[in-house]
Amino acid sequence: MTKAKNIKDIAKLANVSAATVSRVINQNGRYSKETEQRVKRIIKEHNYIPNMSAKGLRTNQTFVIGVIVPDITNNHFASLVLKLETGLFKHGYSCLICNTNESRELEQKHMKSLSAQNVSGIIVISGMQDYPELNDLPIVYVDRPSKDMRSNRAMIESDNERGGYLATEELIKAGCKQIAILKCLYNDPNQVLRYEGFKRALAAYGIAEDTPLSEDLSEVSFDAAYNKVKSLLDRKANFDSLMCTTDTLAAGAVIALRENGLEVPRDKLVTGFDDCQIAEVCGPGITSVHQDVDEMAKLATRLLLDMINKKELDQLYYKLPVSLTIRSSTTKL
Repeated sequence: MTKAKNIKDIAKLANVSAATVSRVINQNGRYSKETEQRVKRIIKEHNYIPNMSAKGLRTNQTFVIGVIVPDITNNHFASLVLKLETGLFKHGYSCLICNTNESRELEQKHMKSLSAQNVSGIIVISGMQDYPELNDLPIVYVDRPSKDMRSNRAMIESDNERGGYLATEELIKAGCKQIAILKCLYNDPNQVLRYEGFKRALAAYGIAEDTPLSEDLSEVSFDAAYNKVKSLLDRKANFDSLMCTTDTLAAGAVIALRENGLEVPRDKLVTGFDDCQIAEVCGPGITSVHQDVDEMAKLATRLLLDMINKKELDQLYYKLPVSLTIRSSTTKL
């Protein structure tokens, strides 16, 4: 079978016009469901990939989406980027992924570079600031709040305060009363909200916050958590559990406890946040707050494409619900 090389070949095989094939590819409507299915089947059978460069010249679009991510090695962010890239590719868009290493300066440079390259839109994951100066560029802010809200801006975040409450409540219900918290409040509203949830849960159950056990780290990293827990143990701090505001911090805490002769959950209970792969495999399995990364990616993709295509959005702000994935780290032996 001779492979179809262009839209005209696809149109001939599908017994429709080249214009109809183009509308199916671009999802512009004015075709029947049967026609859409037939055209898509033929495109798939022939492994046909539209010439996006030529299309870009006609429409003044690059069909490239910039994705700003603070730490691509972080399991939560890596999973989100992968799902975004997969979803956007299905709609004919490639991704230009820019890692900022949590640097405000590097984030700014990436944003200017993406704008200069005339990308079709940008998804900013856990950005450190807003970009109102990029007036005409569709932007979706994901995972951290933004004040830059207008018709070509959208915001998606998880219910972080609720997540902090659920993780802390799980420890309290397991009988814990001296609960330490590992957090990193520097320039991260999500961490602040998770801490607020922690405090609300303590208050709801009549437990006073033990300030010496409220540890604020300089960064979200395995080493930072490991060293902080080691410091707590060295000074003989009295705690029966740890609420960690990310799974990375929880993993560092579990390893530090183990290397000092303490096992989870036999000696201490631990919770994390994000419910990524590290929570499944670290130690006995870490109870963690689950963020709906699938829905976050699907929603971000839909909103960005709608803005690119000049469609009016029903709403600009979304707060996604969270849940708690229970594992052995909070089951007292």
